Amino acid sequence: MANAPSSEPKDQTTDTPAPEVLKPRADDGSETSDTSTSAPKPEPTTSHKLTPRNHRTYHVSHKATFIGLAVVVVVLALNAAVITFVLKSQSKSKAQSSQGAVTVSQAALDKLGVNQSSGGDLGVQLVVNPDAKFNGKLTIGGDTSIGGQLKLNSKLTATDASLAQLEAGNTSLQKLNVNGDTTTGNLNLRQDLLVTGTSRLQGPTIMSQLLTVNNNVNIAGTLSVGGTLAVNSLHVSTIVVDSTATIGGHIITSGAAPGVSSGSGLGSNGTVSISGNDQAGTVGVNAGVGASGGLVANVSFHSRYATAPHVVVTPIGNVGTFYINRNSGGFSIFVGNALSPGGYAFDYVVEQ
Repeated sequence: MANAPSSEPKDQTTDTPAPEVLKPRADDGSETSDTSTSAPKPEPTTSHKLTPRNHRTYHVSHKATFIGLAVVVVVLALNAAVITFVLKSQSKSKAQSSQGAVTVSQAALDKLGVNQSSGGDLGVQLVVNPDAKFNGKLTIGGDTSIGGQLKLNSKLTATDASLAQLEAGNTSLQKLNVNGDTTTGNLNLRQDLLVTGTSRLQGPTIMSQLLTVNNNVNIAGTLSVGGTLAVNSLHVSTIVVDSTATIGGHIITSGAAPGVSSGSGLGSNGTVSISGNDQAGTVGVNAGVGASGGLVANVSFHSRYATAPHVVVTPIGNVGTFYINRNSGGFSIFVGNALSPGGYAFDYVVEQ
């Protein structure tokens, strides 16, 4: 309790007043008498007496207590927020370290010769062991060597590319120059295909449209034509027709002429000649003096047949009776009676 100063002047020669004893009050504000614990009130020694109007009662206020508690709560909340931010930062740093993320400051990159200007050879090598991720653009001034695989999730644009091996799922090329071997699973060409060197097609080849060949075509294997084969001139070494062969024009045979020799039936000065080939031709005979029936001509094929072929001989003019003998190497013409001196001819057709 504080004492209010008295309006009367103080006597400097008197003693100080005795301390006042505080007494408890009831709920209604009146003082309660407690004779057992209160001490006797001493008599004042000065003429200045304390009266009830010189005292003020101190009441305890709860407002200050609430304000103090609020301040403490605010301070604790700020501390908790700071601690949470620090823990999150440390957790993020640990996660990046565990994933191999590396953050390099610009000052460190400047010391290594890495900056935002054009790349150059500064004699400094930057080695990044963990995974590296560039969120912005990456400009490389010199050559780039990649020891592993290069995976692109977006578009690749190159002015000039030299690839030893290219595996592409869906590739669109405006111009393609291939100097070496090329293996494609499915090749679709929208425009012309120009091949300067040799083209080798090992598998089946299907032409949906017209195939035009301006030069020679050499087919080592079998040529199967499902439709009509129209050619101006067909030159084959061997032709095999499994079904009916219809020929609208003439059949003209060619080849080297077989050999021929005269027989004893032509007489002493008889001669023979032949024009044609192993398939068809004409044997000419000239009977001499002393001709008789018997062998008049002996024909030897230029190329032997596999077995004895079918030989059809027709005489030109009246030669009387005649007959032939044949084998895989040739045939012989015989007459039944002596020929008069002069010339005679025999046409022949040979089929296997």
